[in-house]
Amino acid sequence: MSQPDCNDVLERLWVYLDGEADEGVCQDLQTHIELCLRCRHHADFEVRLRQVIQSKCRGERAPQQLRENLARLLGWSFLLVCAVWLSASLFLGWSL
Repeated sequence: MSQPDCNDVLERLWVYLDGEADEGVCQDLQTHIELCLRCRHHADFEVRLRQVIQSKCRGERAPQQLRENLARLLGWSFLLVCAVWLSASLFLGWSL
């Protein structure tokens, strides 16, 4: 990737900030961010947002009631997907 435009940078910003982009892409994005005020503002905002989230979420656990509600919702979602898949396979002949 060479000479990324702002759209490229903004699409890949999270991958870049997570350190998941390869070295060449990182260098191209870093160069663009250093030269482009708009993209620098976006990157700075994301970095600050991540710092705030990390500082606020340390050591705390979600309340038990919230965890139970989420588990129940995820369970119902799984059952719904299974029911749809079973219906589709029985009536439409679909298979995985």
